[in-house]
Amino acid sequence: KREEVKSASTGVELLRNKRDVLLIEFFSALRSLVVLRDKLNSQALKAAHSLFFALGLEGKEKLSSHSFIKPKPVSLEVNYRNLLGLKIPEITINQSSSKKETDFIRLDGVSTFIAETREDFGDFLHLALKVLPQEIRLKRLGQEIKNTTRKVNSLEKFVMPRLKSQVKFIRETLEEREREDIFRLKRLKKRLIG
Repeated sequence: KREEVKSASTGVELLRNKRDVLLIEFFSALRSLVVLRDKLNSQALKAAHSLFFALGLEGKEKLSSHSFIKPKPVSLEVNYRNLLGLKIPEITINQSSSKKETDFIRLDGVSTFIAETREDFGDFLHLALKVLPQEIRLKRLGQEIKNTTRKVNSLEKFVMPRLKSQVKFIRETLEEREREDIFRLKRLKKRLIG
């Protein structure tokens, strides 16, 4: 049982170290996500302003007719990074599909307001594609931190006390038997002598 207690305390220490590493990674990811989120929000506001100007200056019909122009597809590459047994997705946008003026098929007769709106929403899309993997990463890290904390608490509050009480019970039982054996030996010695 002592070895089980030792193993459990080693497990608690390892899980605490894992949790600490995950927390460092979590806060690092959180900082970068906050910066990206701010950029995404400001880009969404800029795109909305462009849309309202284009709508006001060009009209709903002209804007609607240009909304059917499809952007070129974005090429993504998904890789997974292993962090203490946790697979964290890392999404990269391939260079061939990075933000350029040629992201949309150009048509003659497109006003600068509509082109600017399209460009602003293209920028928004590229930022959103950077935010998404960061949010997934943060969510997975948070869930793993929660699971690790639950394991640590379980070991500290239930397993370790139970094992220690079992060790204490076994030790007390063995000490009691030892006292009884000593008492019996003394009685036996008294009988043999006397």
